[in-house]
Amino acid sequence: MSDYIRLKDLAGQLRIKKGDNIYVTSDVKQLLYDCMQHEDDTDLNILIDGIIDIIGEDATLVFPTFNWAFCKGEPYDHYKTPCKTGSLGKLALKRNDFSRTRHPIYSFAVWGKDKEILCSLDNRSSFGKDSPFAFMVGHGYRNLFIDKDTQHSFVFVHYAEESSGAVPYRYLKDFTADYTDSSGQTKKETYSMNVRNLGMDVENTILPLEDEFIEKGIEERFFINGIEYKIIELKESHPIIVNDVTSNRSRRVCSYIGQDDDPAILGKSMYRLAERLFPICRSITGAGVRETFDILKEYIPDLKLYEVPTGTKVMDWTVPKEWRIEEAYIEDEEGKRIIDYRVNNLHVLGYSVPVDEWLTFEELEPHIYTLKDQPELIPYVTSYYKERWGFAMTRNMRDELAKVASASGNKVKYHAVIKSELFDGSLTYGELIIPAAGRSVNDDRTASAPVTSESADAGEEQTPEVFLSTYICHPSMANNECSGPSVMTHLISYIKSLRNRKYTYRIVFVPETIGAITYLSRNLEAMRRNVIAGFNLTCVGDNRDYSIVHSRYSDTLADKILMEVLREHCDSFSEYSYLKRGSDERQYQAPGVDIPLVCFCRSKYHVYPEYHTSGDNMSIVSPEGFYGAFTVMRKCIDKLEAIPFTDGAAYLLDKGETIIPSNTSGNDENGKIYRVTCLCEPQLGKRGLVPTMSSKETYQETLAMKDVLAYADGTHDVYELAGIIEQPVEVVRKVIGQLLKAELLDEVC
Repeated sequence: MSDYIRLKDLAGQLRIKKGDNIYVTSDVKQLLYDCMQHEDDTDLNILIDGIIDIIGEDATLVFPTFNWAFCKGEPYDHYKTPCKTGSLGKLALKRNDFSRTRHPIYSFAVWGKDKEILCSLDNRSSFGKDSPFAFMVGHGYRNLFIDKDTQHSFVFVHYAEESSGAVPYRYLKDFTADYTDSSGQTKKETYSMNVRNLGMDVENTILPLEDEFIEKGIEERFFINGIEYKIIELKESHPIIVNDVTSNRSRRVCSYIGQDDDPAILGKSMYRLAERLFPICRSITGAGVRETFDILKEYIPDLKLYEVPTGTKVMDWTVPKEWRIEEAYIEDEEGKRIIDYRVNNLHVLGYSVPVDEWLTFEELEPHIYTLKDQPELIPYVTSYYKERWGFAMTRNMRDELAKVASASGNKVKYHAVIKSELFDGSLTYGELIIPAAGRSVNDDRTASAPVTSESADAGEEQTPEVFLSTYICHPSMANNECSGPSVMTHLISYIKSLRNRKYTYRIVFVPETIGAITYLSRNLEAMRRNVIAGFNLTCVGDNRDYSIVHSRYSDTLADKILMEVLREHCDSFSEYSYLKRGSDERQYQAPGVDIPLVCFCRSKYHVYPEYHTSGDNMSIVSPEGFYGAFTVMRKCIDKLEAIPFTDGAAYLLDKGETIIPSNTSGNDENGKIYRVTCLCEPQLGKRGLVPTMSSKETYQETLAMKDVLAYADGTHDVYELAGIIEQPVEVVRKVIGQLLKAELLDEVC
């Protein structure tokens, strides 16, 4: 009892001195309880006055008076909005010698020398460089903790995060509501706060740094009346926290990114994101794509979305109508649903037009799609550019329906229902530009402007870029659809964590084929000038293989980098020539486009047996598979960043015009040289050159024609083309004849 320090004497035990600027973080419940137990005064003004008496008029005392109602759109009143951060802040607001700062979310009650300056700050960002937090760092404030742990109350760490630059797991979010200022004027105001991405696996705490603070004399910890007190020097602690944020040194301020990553955390996080994306019914346009972007923007809030209207001409293609689907099923005469797209969204032919008919099996069968070689799986089939309707089911299910029909003499009828709509809408794609260190987004924002002939100024500074692409256009398939966006999302966090980036990163999420073509139609000139290496990510979630699909001639910087990483990273991997292409590398590497890009997969599309079927579900991907793909791409980024900037710029300058060889074959038709007449793959379906419906079986039927188009770049005669695409000369000549008739080839010489 005799050792008890009374409230009037408490300030003298706080290890503060004259001239100290003090910022108090407190929980005084235990303090007040002790006062009552010892029949002591409970007026906390005694403590406030005691601190003021010690630090003196040439110092400043600050209490937090935070209130987060403004974030919910509730009005803020400078005088009436209460403090939500403790009794001392509430009490200070009632005193005439304290004034309140302006920010409606993170305000402070201030007494002393700096009161006028702090209360005149009009910082829009709660933790910005013009905020009271920044001022307190610059003027050597000491943070006094009264019975508070740093894990839940060291708000200053959020200032360190914002002042360190953009961290991947936080972003500035604007909040707008009615704001009544100190003069009583009310109007709509917008303030921002550096908020955490709730979709990310991020654990914020400062506890692991306290030992370092104490060791370096930055933190002092002591007890009075059994209550813990701490003092942390803000100016000295700031660089330590910033270093931890940027280097992920403790793996606790952010346990999500950085060189010191945890395979279990990253792999599970990527798997969980894929799991969230899996159920969505996506197509090349529509609500499913936008719903996917809603989820991705939880992780990548600065991802920019673009809408390109139906009917827009993009290279040889036209942006199609938007597709909306509400319901699709086949039911029998008793109302039992045989298949239902809500059970598995692969059951409906993609882009099906509406239907509501009772049909015999004989009438229904032409609209049913199955896989002969995989009778237990549902195929993924689409008809984007020709209006038709249809359903997909397992071959076994189709055979059962056929048996029932046969037994009934084809009298059984089935109700086929597809509630869908095709309408003028838009195609959605996402783009993120992460600028090189020392450059702003605007410095590098050459993206998403339509291509113009004058857009490439010879005197313009070139900014070497790394290009990354993945797609968001398939329904529920895990490896083929969800793995690319998931790995890309986490790779973005890693790229943002690189504080000294030499290169700008251009990253896109597009609907496959039409989305890539649309993006190129708006950005091609800038990409041809600036991209030094590109990677298309697809099928990167399983744990069976690593694969590279090379560029057209296997000679780009991207080929070299990915091959080096694969050789170092794994004992074996699969190499595929450009003849085995199948994803958006077809567009980025098309003659005349020539973005130096390769495709990276785990087990390659068209190769793993579950591809484009219902077998491609979450069971064939794994956290380990995701993490392995992430690691390969991270190592590619590291190797690129190790290339001196000047070498990257030199690569751009070395990209010259294609040399057209002279024709030395006389009048030999097979010695003639041809060049494709359009950029990106031409739309063959509208010319009747390929089937208008796509499936894994129809893909193989058009390879020879597509291969000729891929290599008809004005450098090969017919003999050479035949050798490159591994087809007989007579097949190549036949294809060339078809393409000449369709005006898709020009004879060069």
